[in-house]
Amino acid sequence: RLRFLLGGVVGRRQMCISDRRGGFDVIVQGFRTFCPARGMSLDPITDPESFVGQKLDFTLPPSKGGRSIIVSRRGVLEREIRKAARTRLKALKVGQILEGAVTEIRDYGLLVALGDGLDGLVHQGEAAWGRGTRTFDVAKVGDIVKVEVLKVQPATRKDRTGRVSLSMRKCLPDPWDEHPDKVAVGSVVKGKVTRTAEFGAFVEIAPGIEGLLHITELGNKLTHAKEAVREGEEIDVMVERVDREQRRLSLSKLSKSDLEAIASGEFDPTIARSLKVGAIVTVIIERVEHHGMLAHVKGVVGKRGRAYIPGRELLEDEGPKMGPRGRKRAKPIGAGSEVQVKVIGTDRDGQLRCSIKGKVRDEERKAVKDYRTEAAKQGGFGTFGDLLKAKIGDD
Repeated sequence: RLRFLLGGVVGRRQMCISDRRGGFDVIVQGFRTFCPARGMSLDPITDPESFVGQKLDFTLPPSKGGRSIIVSRRGVLEREIRKAARTRLKALKVGQILEGAVTEIRDYGLLVALGDGLDGLVHQGEAAWGRGTRTFDVAKVGDIVKVEVLKVQPATRKDRTGRVSLSMRKCLPDPWDEHPDKVAVGSVVKGKVTRTAEFGAFVEIAPGIEGLLHITELGNKLTHAKEAVREGEEIDVMVERVDREQRRLSLSKLSKSDLEAIASGEFDPTIARSLKVGAIVTVIIERVEHHGMLAHVKGVVGKRGRAYIPGRELLEDEGPKMGPRGRKRAKPIGAGSEVQVKVIGTDRDGQLRCSIKGKVRDEERKAVKDYRTEAAKQGGFGTFGDLLKAKIGDD
C-alpha cells in the first residue's frame, strides 16, 4: 500500500467504469503508473477531473508482467468501508428506530442502508402487517423508510461486516390495536377470502388482520377449500379463538340460521366464554347416531357451540340387559330435546365432548357431600335415601 500522487487522466472514456481503456496516470516518486477507472472508485465516476492533483492511497497488486505498473484504490476503499460498517454495527441497539434508503428489493426482503456502508435486511414477514404481502408492493429502490432494529449479529471471519435484522411493520400502526372489537372472541364480522389451501381458507376481517377458516367449517368430504369458497368472496364469520402472541385467529362460518339467531338475541356471548371442561350447559339434540348424539349448545352459534355426546356417556335404560355382553340400552332421547350435560373435553377441531352421566354423577356427589355436612350439624344420621331423593328429584 502506497500513497501516490495522481498526475493526470488517461483517455477520455473513463466516465464508464466498465470501459477498460479509461483510467488515470499516477505518479509514484517520479515513476508513472496506471490506475484503471474501476480501481479508482467503488461508485461510477462522473467527474474524473476532480481526482487530478490529489494525494491518495493505492495498493500495488502482484505484477503480471508487461511494461506498465498497475495500481488500484479498490482494496483500500473496501477495507475502509468494512471498518466503518463494523463501527456502525457496534453502535446499533435492539429496539432502535432508524431511517434509511432502500437499496435493493428481493422476494425474501428489502435491503436498507443504515449509513457508513452498513445495510440491514427487512425480511418479507417484517415488511408489513398483512400476511403474504409482496416486498415489491411495499417500497421501491430509493425510498426512505423507517425501521426498527430487531437483531444485531456481530462480525465474524466469514461475515466481515456482520448482519442486522430490521422491521418496517413495527414502525406502523398495529391493526390488532386499531380494531380490538374485531379480534375479540365471539365477534361477528363480514370478511373477504384472500387465499385458499387444502386445510382451509384465510379470511381478511380487517386491513392487515386475517383468520383461518378450517376446511371442516366449509363442508364434508372436501379435499381443498376452493371447492367451497373462492378468493375475493365475502362471507360471515365469527371469531372462535384468539392467539395474540402468535397473531392467529380461528374463525367459524355462520349460516343464515346463525345470523337470524344473533339478530333475534338468542345468541349469548357469556355462555360461549364459559364453555370450559367441567362446565354444565344445556344442549339441543340435533341428530341421533348409533355411536352417540350430535348436539348444539343452547344460546351459542357457530363452531364453538357444537357438541358430541358419545354413547357411553348417555344414561342407561332401566329395562332388561341387551346384547351378549349384557349391556343396557341408552335412554332414548329424540332430536330437538334439551338436555343438561357436562363438558368433559374438546376435540381437535374445537367440538365439545359432553356427558350426561358425568352431570348426574356430579349431582350425586354433591348430594352426598351436602348430606354429610347436614348430618354432622345435626349430630346424627338420617335416611340417606330420603335426603338424596329431595336433592335430585325422581331422576
